[in-house]
Amino acid sequence: MRFLVDADAVIAHWGPEYDRCLDRVGEAAAGIPRTANQEQWDLKAGRTPEECAIIESIMQEPGFYSRLEPIEGARQALKAAVKAGHDVRIVSAPYISNPTCASDKFDWVTRHYGKHWASRLILTNDKTVVHGDFLIDDKAKITGSMEPTWEHIVFGDYAYNQDTDNWRIHVWTPNTLLNLEAML
Repeated sequence: MRFLVDADAVIAHWGPEYDRCLDRVGEAAAGIPRTANQEQWDLKAGRTPEECAIIESIMQEPGFYSRLEPIEGARQALKAAVKAGHDVRIVSAPYISNPTCASDKFDWVTRHYGKHWASRLILTNDKTVVHGDFLIDDKAKITGSMEPTWEHIVFGDYAYNQDTDNWRIHVWTPNTLLNLEAML
């Protein structure tokens, strides 16, 4: 079985770093929702031009993606699935205008999962072109140029992903991916 697992907000805590960056900006970012209150996946939806500029500057900040902290239990779950003979790939969309996003993501995977996991990282802005059995992603609706081969499972209970009927994983346990296999 092939499991495709998103990085940001699925195996890496994206929100706390984003919130820290907003807080660092100060009063000018006071009206931008922090991740706990982010009701739309699109960060810029409903924001003023000034707020969009702040968001864009954060998203383009070199090193942003390498500073994310790992989500508890994810590493153990992914490694247990590999040990059980499954193919696990980390599939993440790079923020194209961030000059270090791609290298930050490789650095993050290497530091938190080990050097050999870098070969399991797939960076693409169209996850529908990646073949697999399951895609675990925090985004409620994944679109792209192809009909997906995978079943979409939503990760987390974020304000922006509540309106979906997809399967959901709330937290990682060592057997999370192995339990998906058993459900088939």
